[in-house]
Amino acid sequence: MKKYKTSFSNEELHNALHSKESEAKDIIENVDKWNAFKSKMTCFLKKAEKIPVLGGMIDDIECMICVVDSYVKKEYKEIPVSSIISIVASLVYVLSPIDLISDAIPVVGYLDDAAIIFLVLNFGIDKDLEKYRNWNEKNRQTALAKLKIAMSSEIKEYIGEGYLAAMIIGTVDNLKMIVSESADVDEWSEYRIKELSIPLNVFDSYSLERESDILQFINEVIELDQITWTNGAEKVAYLEADFQDKWDNYIIGEE
Repeated sequence: MKKYKTSFSNEELHNALHSKESEAKDIIENVDKWNAFKSKMTCFLKKAEKIPVLGGMIDDIECMICVVDSYVKKEYKEIPVSSIISIVASLVYVLSPIDLISDAIPVVGYLDDAAIIFLVLNFGIDKDLEKYRNWNEKNRQTALAKLKIAMSSEIKEYIGEGYLAAMIIGTVDNLKMIVSESADVDEWSEYRIKELSIPLNVFDSYSLERESDILQFINEVIELDQITWTNGAEKVAYLEADFQDKWDNYIIGEE
């Protein structure tokens, strides 16, 4: 049985990384080349999650891709160009068909890829990534705050002169609102259903991917003062599946 090398000297790792630096420079200086490379890396990551030696590094690799993407787009410059080159060189190496190990096999065949990523992180890139994560999260929270205000205004405009009695999340791109024409309602009051469509990519763009994240976000939106509610309404958003036993509380009139 063929023996595979499972440990590498610093010299071997540095040489492997250095061999990809020229290609890395070429990639980060050309937006089209970077976008094509990023697409390949994204496809690779879907498979890498199942590879034990790389699976635990997915978050760092994804962050590497994001920081380079922000750098290439000139959105983020708080990182030395040498760090960007090292990051891209390591990613190029991971995708390279020629590794330190020939005839790569599962797990063992990816040990050199993992070693290269660890080497780059140990250069101090881990601190650059943490700084970028903080910057990115700060920007995300600022953007989310603006989105909440914008969505609250849109809901208010959509309801018009009516009063919100209940908010239901139908699907990730649909809100159902139970609306009354009067703030003072009684058990015989009629309500209307108004549905508001949301562009499919809105929540993904702000890393709101789980149902619980979307639910929390909508709850924060409807708490804003712009939205007027019927008296006594429960100011809580529901997933449609959790609202089924509450429909009987409302008499839905014809449009």
